[in-house]
Amino acid sequence: MRSKLKNYTWHRFTYAAIRSTIGQLVRRSMRLQCIIQKGPNKPSLIIANHNTDLDPALVGLGFSRHTYFLASEHALRAGFPSKLLKFFFAPIPFNKARTDVPAIKEMIRRLKAGASVCLFAEGDRSFNGQTGPIALSSAKLAKKSGADLITYRFTGAYFVSPRWAKKKRKGIINGAVVNTYSAQELNSMTAEEILEIMERDLFVDAYERQNEKPCRYPGKDLAESIETVLYLCPLCEAIGTIKSKGDHFKCSCGLTGSYTETGFLAGDSLPFKSITDWDKWQIGVLAKIVSKAGYDPICSDDEQQLFEVQPAVGKKLVGEGSMYIDRMLFSCCGMSFPLENITKFAVVGQKVLLFALKDGATYEVRSRSPRSALKYREIFRLLSGS
Repeated sequence: MRSKLKNYTWHRFTYAAIRSTIGQLVRRSMRLQCIIQKGPNKPSLIIANHNTDLDPALVGLGFSRHTYFLASEHALRAGFPSKLLKFFFAPIPFNKARTDVPAIKEMIRRLKAGASVCLFAEGDRSFNGQTGPIALSSAKLAKKSGADLITYRFTGAYFVSPRWAKKKRKGIINGAVVNTYSAQELNSMTAEEILEIMERDLFVDAYERQNEKPCRYPGKDLAESIETVLYLCPLCEAIGTIKSKGDHFKCSCGLTGSYTETGFLAGDSLPFKSITDWDKWQIGVLAKIVSKAGYDPICSDDEQQLFEVQPAVGKKLVGEGSMYIDRMLFSCCGMSFPLENITKFAVVGQKVLLFALKDGATYEVRSRSPRSALKYREIFRLLSGS
């Protein structure tokens, strides 16, 4: 099928060339094991789980057919590298801080024009090792696109490249097609039924698999930046008191622990052996803290930088200082934002906090030292009921 998309022939050529050269270097460096899928000759929507920054490259290595990918808008405002990304691959931009209708329309347009598109259905990398929730809009997209649906699942990726970690580890990532569903099959299903098959096919519990078949993921400074995910101490229940160094972490209350080469946590005073279990516990405790909170700050951090963002274009520093959130307000670097005016909090990468206002403005908060952006996202979710 000849696509009507602009520069499609160029994109196919560069995709094939880079896939056979640089792609193989990525494959060896990430120790990826996958079966190369030719895929159907007609356009397909590939849905995959998400655990590393290189997942688009890894999916590309698993399929011989040219595929377009989505790119978070922050990746498209990085100057010259972003220009190269747009020139060679023409990714579909999307905004994590908003429900991005233009991105959905562009995916459907490219699929109907004869191209294949890959969507990381969680919209975010996993912090705790379990596949995250998938929005019903992804299932509606699959149904409306008129394309075949391919589900593709990675395993092992979470321990090779934990989202919270400062450094990657050595280890094997496996990638494979789980199922293929024809457009005719999808047309006979409801969006809710399609969502069920997406959730079933893509779900991975990294620690459950590690319990069944333990593997080592060696590296340096294994615990560093673990406080970006473990924001609540199980001993004193204080927020933001965990600090890490090397393979170890501790709280000011006396709690100590370490992160091991198998991905499990070790320490005599630790009630949890996995980040998954710790995260589930802290979400529950945080909900109780938020429900009892008055108008004092629920959590706070110092030495932050606030940027105003022009999506997919650039950002401008507008303030430096501390930030906090209470049940009515998010205050950052001398600026105050009523929670009722904020549409969404999102986390970019390890610790960049991104948020959007109802008037269309978008901001991000950066920190030079490790601190959890995740806790602000969770507090906002609990307060807003989103």
